[in-house]
Amino acid sequence: MTNHTTVDIAPPESGVTGELMIQRAKDMIPTLRERAARAEELRTLPTETIEDFLRAGFYRILQPQRFGGYELGLRTFCQVMTHISRGCASSGWVLCLTSAHTFHMAACAEAGQVEMYGDSGDFRCPLILAPQGSATPVDGGYRINGSWNYNSGGEHANWLAVSALVPADQNDAPPRDLLLVFMRREDYSINDNWHTMGMRGTGSKQAVVTDVFVPQQRVVSQPAWNAGHAPGYGVYANPFYQTPHLEVFCAELSSICVGLGESAIDAFVERAEHKMSAFPPIQLLKHEAATQRVLGEARGHIDAAAAILEHIISNQEAYARQVTAGTLAYSREAGMRIMLLTNEIARLCHSAVELLYAKCGTSGVQKGQLMERLYRDMATIRTHYIMDGERHAQSWGAAFLGVEDK
Repeated sequence: MTNHTTVDIAPPESGVTGELMIQRAKDMIPTLRERAARAEELRTLPTETIEDFLRAGFYRILQPQRFGGYELGLRTFCQVMTHISRGCASSGWVLCLTSAHTFHMAACAEAGQVEMYGDSGDFRCPLILAPQGSATPVDGGYRINGSWNYNSGGEHANWLAVSALVPADQNDAPPRDLLLVFMRREDYSINDNWHTMGMRGTGSKQAVVTDVFVPQQRVVSQPAWNAGHAPGYGVYANPFYQTPHLEVFCAELSSICVGLGESAIDAFVERAEHKMSAFPPIQLLKHEAATQRVLGEARGHIDAAAAILEHIISNQEAYARQVTAGTLAYSREAGMRIMLLTNEIARLCHSAVELLYAKCGTSGVQKGQLMERLYRDMATIRTHYIMDGERHAQSWGAAFLGVEDK
């Protein structure tokens, strides 16, 4: 440990366990389903949903105990996010992509973490990995400028992390660095450009930053971080906070997809148990062989996706053991392989939703129906840049074969 301060923040509730967190998420599923239509209408989550998440302690699942978190680990986190997404995919997306980044913030210098957690430990922070702005070096830090799309949950956050390029000294030279930069909510404005087919409730609008100073203690060089060198490494005894970050981001997205797939199963079963067939013999759909086959095939897809997610989580736990043993070697090939697995999870979940959607009948795909929303939401998630399966397949192949990724 290299702690240079005595800052310690008590969690808002004592005795919280992973099992309790998971049960709280399960219990919230019906409420989130009831609010899903309103979230779509608002194009952001209802305030009461954010308040429920705060009371439940969900934002602090991965947060270090030293700064008021519960430090419950990636497995509990993913299970909670799967259940929340089963209730409402937009709610799961916002919670997941604003609460997981206490893990990423652990890469910052200790002084930066002390500043960002403040006196209360309340840290809600979207993270945008696609570089859409610049970071100009100045004394003590950087001047940040740019417009970052897909600021999911930004209206309910108090921080924002973005990727920013450090310009080259010469116009034709490559950027000098790629930074992860943490900014306060008051440092950016929101441009409402989130008008989409699905995932409407995420409020993933544009963050606009104009000449904002960010001190060095809230900045991390991403190439160094990717190689296993970050200013915050060594601050915590828990080795999880020194494991590769891309895998955690992939686990976030995968949890949402699995939860959405489970919701599609729920919607289909509900219809099968109450809707009558259109052809003789007139009977509940659940008695039809075709309904049973489609449900079984979809169930297999979702179970396979959940098994892959379990592999990603177990892989991260193995990384933590390697950190403790001093044997962790950062690998571009390993990171690309995790992205391949994430794409497979999304493909399986998307396939399950499409199967169930096509079989649920026209009445089930009308506006306001759960299956109709899930279909749109899953299709929208597949457009995320992490879900670019062809690119990631080529990148992994290049890394595995030891050739340059073009």
